Amino acid sequence: MKKHIILSLAIAAGLSSCEKDLEVYSEPTCRLNFYYDIDATGDFKPEMARSTYSFVYGDPDTRQDTLWVEVESMGFVSDTDRTISLEQVDSAGVENAVAGKHYVAFDDPQMARYYVMPAGKARTKLPIVMLRDASLKDKAVVLRYRIKANDNFQNGYDPFMERSLSFTDHLSEPAKWNYAYPYWEVYTISFADYFGEYGVVKHQFLIDETREKWDDEYIDKLMTGDSNYLTYMLRKMAKRLNEVNADRQAQGLSPLTEADGTPVVIFDPYA
Repeated sequence: MKKHIILSLAIAAGLSSCEKDLEVYSEPTCRLNFYYDIDATGDFKPEMARSTYSFVYGDPDTRQDTLWVEVESMGFVSDTDRTISLEQVDSAGVENAVAGKHYVAFDDPQMARYYVMPAGKARTKLPIVMLRDASLKDKAVVLRYRIKANDNFQNGYDPFMERSLSFTDHLSEPAKWNYAYPYWEVYTISFADYFGEYGVVKHQFLIDETREKWDDEYIDKLMTGDSNYLTYMLRKMAKRLNEVNADRQAQGLSPLTEADGTPVVIFDPYA
C-alpha cells in the first residue's frame, strides 16, 4: 500500500513539474485568414475560394448587392476593434473588376466601419459590395482579392489568403457546377456528372421548368441533400427536355441548342 502511495505522489509531482515547464503562449503577431468550414467539408480545395454571382436572379431595380466573406484571426484577441485590410489582385486572361464601377473599393471611406474585427472576437464577416454597372449585361468581371497586411494583422496561411468573385448581369456558369463533392469518402462527384456540361440555354431551361435559380446555393443544396431527390430532378428534367424538343419538332423547329449550335442534353441513365 505504501508503494502505491509513493508512486501516486511521484506521478503527481511529475505532472506538476510538467505543468510548470509548459511554455506560456506569448506570440505577439496576429494573423488573418479567410475562414472555410473545413471540418464540415473535408480537405480544403482551391475551388472553395471561388464564388459566382449574377444580378439577373434578383429584382431588376437592384443597383447593388453584397457578398459576405468570413475571416478568422490567429493569435490573441483584442479588447479593442482592429482594422482589417483587403486589396485587389489583377488576373491575366479575364476582365478584371474596376473599383468604383463594378464594386465599392475596399479603401472607400464608407467601408471602413465594416472592415473591422470587433473587440473580443476572432472571427467576423466582411462585405464585398458589387455594383450593377451596365457593362455587366454583356460580360462577367472577376474580382480577385486578398488579405492585406496592416498594423493589426499579418498574413496567415498562403492557401487562405485569396478569394475571387466572378459576377455579371446575365446567366453564367455557377462555380458549383463543376465542384468536386466528396462521395462515400472514396471519390468525388460533381453536378456536371449528373446534368452534363454547362450552357446558358440549358441553364435557362432548368430555371423556366422549376422556377429555381440553379445557382451555387441551389446546386449545393441538391448535391449535399437527399441523393434520391437529386436523381428525381435529373430524371424529371431529362423527361421535360424530351417533351419540349418533341413539341418544337411538331412546330417545325429544331431541338434546343446553345448559341454555338451545341445540342442541349440532359441524359437520364435510368431511362
